[in-house]
Amino acid sequence: MEQHKSYWEHDSLVDKIKKKYKELNQWDEEKAFKYIQDKLHEIEEKHKGVGTYGITWIEDHNKPLNKKHDEAMDKVNRSFKAKDMTLLYDGMVEFENVIDEIVESYAEAKKLSEKYEVDINSIYWDQELNAYVVKKE
Repeated sequence: MEQHKSYWEHDSLVDKIKKKYKELNQWDEEKAFKYIQDKLHEIEEKHKGVGTYGITWIEDHNKPLNKKHDEAMDKVNRSFKAKDMTLLYDGMVEFENVIDEIVESYAEAKKLSEKYEVDINSIYWDQELNAYVVKKE
């Protein structure tokens, strides 16, 4: 009778996990760009039809959120300098999360602008109040 190695054989399973982890984390610029491209497409599909004007709008209207966006982008940029796939994966997860926050935040500001019948560009994030406020110019 033929002996088959058990899937659960400790050394075999650990070796498979180590090999897969090494493959995933070994720096490969083409793989990195492909990952970014796929992730951006996934984010785009997720927010399709919502309107992502908020990404540029937050630059002047929600400084803390803009800072989070910049930090996520910086992490992605640093991953290329460090040739670190783990840093890239972390940076893209942070980037996706901040895009979700931006879309949500912009929608909140847009509702506020409609409620008070003001232009959305007159709405700013107030860090002390931890809320959007209307600033009349």
